[in-house]
Amino acid sequence: MKMTTTYKITLAVLLGVVLCSCATAPRYESAAQSIVAYPQKAVLVQTPILRDDPVFSKLFAPDLPKDSPESRQAINDAIDHAEVRAFAEIQKAFETQTEIKVDNSEIVSRVINELQINNADTVITREIAEQLHAASDADILLRFRITDYGVTPKSWRNAVIIFEVTSTLGIAAIAYAYPATRPIAGIYLIEEGIEETIEAYAGFWALDEVSRPVRIEAELITLNTGTQAWKSSATGLSDVGLTRLVRKVSAAERAAQLNSAIQEAAEKIVSDLQKVLPQRTKAE
Repeated sequence: MKMTTTYKITLAVLLGVVLCSCATAPRYESAAQSIVAYPQKAVLVQTPILRDDPVFSKLFAPDLPKDSPESRQAINDAIDHAEVRAFAEIQKAFETQTEIKVDNSEIVSRVINELQINNADTVITREIAEQLHAASDADILLRFRITDYGVTPKSWRNAVIIFEVTSTLGIAAIAYAYPATRPIAGIYLIEEGIEETIEAYAGFWALDEVSRPVRIEAELITLNTGTQAWKSSATGLSDVGLTRLVRKVSAAERAAQLNSAIQEAAEKIVSDLQKVLPQRTKAE
């Protein structure tokens, strides 16, 4: 019997979150080999959040006319808050877990802007890395951004849909292989395709409501070589409140959910980074 209730779908998606979170991004287990000594100073750079204005409009300006100045302002305010919060949480987790000093000086900020290091499309070359090192005397650059804010990460959505489509096609193929069931194979494919898609998107909506996922991706660049030593991503969730499925969530509660999810994502990403840094010596 199919699990069609939103509660069951939510639990299934949450289980998928646990299983998928360990494999959603590549880990560079040999990062320690490219970082000879434990870093003493770092530069943190946040690139702009990946925007999805139609989604953000529903989330942060549901009662305002679409594409109106008021709606755009509400979305921009929410994005500004998210980026400020993410930077603060990343820096806090980074300094607490790694004990590496962060350089946030005006000189460094100016170099970051001039070299467009805060642009996700800018590839960090050896020349750029050397200029940033000269301005900051830092050993590493940690560059990060929010890729999904308040919604199920796109990578998870794609994985679930691909699984549903593949399993449906597989069953339909088996049915078609036998003459007795061949007439119903096409009907099954159409009906199941529609039903599975509806269930999947119901699950995404449910997860969004109960936990407001926030995904952060990050990369570590060594400034003496300009090479990418590590890259990963992490998704944070707020507390799971199933009652949010059957009542209206206030703006204040939603903001608290998002703040909690950002904090968890930041702590996860730094914890992942800490695992690949060289071990500290007593002298350090």
